[in-house]
Amino acid sequence: MVEHPDCRYFVPLNNKSWFVDSGARPEQVEELDWWDTQVIDIGGIKAEFGCLPCQHSSGRTACDKEKTLWASWSVKSGGKSVWFGGDTGYRAVPKLPHGEDDYGEGHEYPVCPAFKEIGDRNGPFDLGLIPIGAYDPRHLLSTLHSNPYDSVNIFKDVRCERALGIHWGTWYLTEEPALEPPKMLREALAKSGIAETGVFDVCEPGESREL
Repeated sequence: MVEHPDCRYFVPLNNKSWFVDSGARPEQVEELDWWDTQVIDIGGIKAEFGCLPCQHSSGRTACDKEKTLWASWSVKSGGKSVWFGGDTGYRAVPKLPHGEDDYGEGHEYPVCPAFKEIGDRNGPFDLGLIPIGAYDPRHLLSTLHSNPYDSVNIFKDVRCERALGIHWGTWYLTEEPALEPPKMLREALAKSGIAETGVFDVCEPGESREL
């Protein structure tokens, strides 16, 4: 906070106190509920920030579970739009035999409807920043984190023109190999009839791209 004393923070409901306790001034922080928007003007450039739903939970300790709201976000400016999925699941997958494909025949599980609603109400988006990692074991994590097959469905539901995969390869947080998500993403794209490159891509660690 000290490094950016004039920064404004848009945060989901009930998160303001954490930012203030961490050094932000109260007037810098504004809480938003799902579907709320806020427009800022910086040097004549306007940008609209939108707080949108996703499928996750919240809590920093054993005593504050579900006390604050979680969210995905949109930014629209200059005729362009970005959707940031952040940390989100997509389905609710039960425990299955090891190695069984939960997208295989006969596996129909509940899907979070929020992503299609985002696409219908706010899409299409020029770019989606969509999580692809930290998904194994599925019966524990599918409601919180997306595997690449989930991510491709989110991409289609939200109506993104292009996307970059995020939320993978940084820590050994879960059981899948650290470099598996990009490989699985290409497989998921191919099975959905989407080009394996040029539409929903992944940056290598440390890589930058201009879009």
